[in-house]
Amino acid sequence: MVAYQSLSAEAQDRAQQGFMTFYIAHFKRDDLEILTELGSDSEMAMINHVLRKYNFLTVDRLVKISQRLTQAIFINLLEKTEMEFDANGVPAESWETWMAKRHAVLRTF
Repeated sequence: MVAYQSLSAEAQDRAQQGFMTFYIAHFKRDDLEILTELGSDSEMAMINHVLRKYNFLTVDRLVKISQRLTQAIFINLLEKTEMEFDANGVPAESWETWMAKRHAVLRTF
């Protein structure tokens, strides 16, 4: 398993698409609590602006638009997750498992 930065270009593309799909699915469910901690306010605003503008599209179409308009921001977020990947860009654990682990350590009042 390796960090995103160590992947081949093809594997990085697969990793990006997987992460974008995960993010967009959570955006559509209004469940970005953990994910918004990865980026600055301006980065999150830019991604979410694009997603709101085209929210009527399917997740697959939103991934393609996001790759064109906000890819660099998504890569920044992806790198901050510290997820490791196999040589093909498949994450070491599912993104849902990654999210559940972060939810488990949130403080409750």
